[in-house]
Amino acid sequence: MEISCPKCGTLNDADPSGVGRTMTCSKCGAEFVVQNPNLMPCPDCFAPVSKRAAACPHCGAPLSGGASGCCPASVIEQEETILLCHPSLKNYIWWSVLGVITAPVLIGIVILSVIWFKLHFTSYQITNLRIVVTQGWIARTRHEIWIKDMREANLAQTFWQRILSIGDISIGTAATAGTEIRMEGVSAPQRIVDTINSLRR
Repeated sequence: MEISCPKCGTLNDADPSGVGRTMTCSKCGAEFVVQNPNLMPCPDCFAPVSKRAAACPHCGAPLSGGASGCCPASVIEQEETILLCHPSLKNYIWWSVLGVITAPVLIGIVILSVIWFKLHFTSYQITNLRIVVTQGWIARTRHEIWIKDMREANLAQTFWQRILSIGDISIGTAATAGTEIRMEGVSAPQRIVDTINSLRR
């Protein structure tokens, strides 16, 4: 299937099994998460809905003529990736040091491999409509919060995280009392929090 790069618009070939994974644009090099081209945001609740659906399965909104027939292109294509990032290597600096020191006895190789997988297979995507956290390689988990449902974004930093300019961001929704998703060990965390909060206005 062909996926359009959200930055430059170039069509990139993607395998259907890659939906939800991060890919790199062949032209501009931008990273973005592969979305199912057969889905679009519901015009009422913004949940992903099949373009052939007669009604939204999430909120029940009627979609006469199917989702693709009721919504203008501006609604279908309104989601834009604003920021795509991964945990910072600095978040694992002490584990990295331990891994290097113990590398000769194999345990260090295991530690460094775990760190590498965490860095490359954990992604935090912020769009103008939602925040998506994707984790894992073989077994994958994906959590998302719609901006319109957000309650708050909180930043927490330990002493060492402040020195290294990294932090943990927790994001909750108005519908629940607890934290829904976490962005752990990201660089420039205050800038990310400010970006998220600016989308709520």
